[in-house]
Amino acid sequence: MAPSRLSLFIAAPIVLVSALALGLGVALQADRLDDTTRAIEESRLRFTLDDLRERFEARMALGLPLKAMPDAAAALERELRRDPDIVFISVIDNAAAPVFRAGAGAADADPPALRRQAAARDWLLREPGFVTLGARLSRPGGVPAGTLLLRHATQRQAGAVAMVTRELTLATVCAVLLTTVCIVFGVDLLVRRMDGMLARMNAALGRLPCADGAAALVDDVNQTAASALHDLAAARDTLAPGAR
Repeated sequence: MAPSRLSLFIAAPIVLVSALALGLGVALQADRLDDTTRAIEESRLRFTLDDLRERFEARMALGLPLKAMPDAAAALERELRRDPDIVFISVIDNAAAPVFRAGAGAADADPPALRRQAAARDWLLREPGFVTLGARLSRPGGVPAGTLLLRHATQRQAGAVAMVTRELTLATVCAVLLTTVCIVFGVDLLVRRMDGMLARMNAALGRLPCADGAAALVDDVNQTAASALHDLAAARDTLAPGAR
């Protein structure tokens, strides 16, 4: 049985508010998931850079110059193999010239962009599809010796977030459809029950002997009044000779 127009009219605002609330919830959750995933990934990359910096600075504290470290390139290659999303890891000197590098794109780093970040000990640069982190290297006494660079691709992270967002959107659409059906038919059932109750009340009121009862009551009153008038007249006629 199709729902009535009144049911649809009542259910439409409820369905609209429910759909907006669910859609807003999905958007907020997707945005929060993206921020959380990005923060976790950047924290992991920062940990990798900090670990490399500790190794390099420990060697420099022993008196080894940055360019003479024998296992520096191997350490960078090892980190590159651990994470396939790392585009490159490199070490540049204070003039932004590469000292060690691992990865095909390491030579494509933009020195002006890096020099703009040189004042900070740790920095992060976000670009569409990539994130670049820098960690300044220091000799004993805090003298700058160069910078560690790590460029990481974020396509896989963005794809995972997009996949979860699509699944949440699909689940939201199904929830909205199910909620719509439940609300429409629930409201329609309520409206039909109210209509049936009103119909029964009208039928019950229609069966009351209102008109016939009123007419009979009027007849009884008229008969009682006529009888009273007759008795009054008889009593007056009876008392009249005595009064004379």
